[in-house]
Amino acid sequence: MPIGEKGEIWAGGDCVTAGYLANPKLTDERYRPDPFRPGHMMFRTRDLGRWTEDGELEHFGRVDDLVKIRGFRVELDGVSSALESTDCCSRAVTLKLDDRNLVSFISPANACPEKARQQVNDRLPYYCMPTVVLSLPELPRTPRGKLDKRQLHKLAEDHIASECVELN
Repeated sequence: MPIGEKGEIWAGGDCVTAGYLANPKLTDERYRPDPFRPGHMMFRTRDLGRWTEDGELEHFGRVDDLVKIRGFRVELDGVSSALESTDCCSRAVTLKLDDRNLVSFISPANACPEKARQQVNDRLPYYCMPTVVLSLPELPRTPRGKLDKRQLHKLAEDHIASECVELN
């Protein structure tokens, strides 16, 4: 992918195996020959990412972040993209809180949650609207650099409890 465009991450290198033992179907789905290193394999991680201008690899969650909310299929990355289209928001992540509610986090801390929610309302169906949008200085990461979804879920639960937010 060109720099700045999101795409699926494939991993290669000396530690990548030749596939799953006794499971050719899964091997065919998740492994391909490495185009950069003939004779080696690449592994389909099912993670989304993009290269930045300064050579950093940003992680954006999983390819399979498709959830059901109120019986409708919602692509979490689509909601996050709508939030990121707001001029004040540089990063966003959306999580499923329960079967009826989404929660989103935006950064930086001065990003406007209401303006971001309006972007979702203008671009996506009503069932994609996050119940809560919280702005943070930056989105928390695990030691491996992935978004810390457990910490984000905890932040959402704490916010809902402290603010007495009414869930849908």
